[in-house]
Amino acid sequence: MSEYKIASRYAKALFDKAKELKVLDTIKADMELLKKMTEESRDFRIFLNSPLYKKAVKQNSLDALFSSSHELTKGMYKLMVDKFRETYIPAMGKAFIQMYNKDNNIVDVYVESALGLEKKVLNEIEAFVKKETEAKSVVLHTSVDKEIMGGVTIEFEGKIFDNTVLTQLKNIKKELQIA
Repeated sequence: MSEYKIASRYAKALFDKAKELKVLDTIKADMELLKKMTEESRDFRIFLNSPLYKKAVKQNSLDALFSSSHELTKGMYKLMVDKFRETYIPAMGKAFIQMYNKDNNIVDVYVESALGLEKKVLNEIEAFVKKETEAKSVVLHTSVDKEIMGGVTIEFEGKIFDNTVLTQLKNIKKELQIA
């Protein structure tokens, strides 16, 4: 079974229980903390994936790291460690956030540009995405890549709007080779 399927099953169980207990926002905050820790700490990722640590050590460490988390979250981590699924904890957190966003009509938008974008441009992108998706809220993730030379790439819900100079140059090169 793929990592996504395994992680999604745990995320769905956590999501359903959190919704039942009316603690979705609290659990989402816990998953955001998990996501941040996973992205920022290489040691944390290695720890979760390492077969050298016993179950008890991993469980105690997760309890200490996430001591401020909701009991439901800690219970999910414990269950996953007990079932030797701790390597899927970061993917489960990501899947949970996706479920939460879908349930709350929130769209993640990834914007890549050659230079940092002004607030006005970001607001226009946000308005465009809201119009396209009828989303209640938009979460912008921006990055800068000088290699694209200019323009912007906007990605959301599987759609990509690529208006970069690099892509335009590639398209011109293709046309010249055909002619």
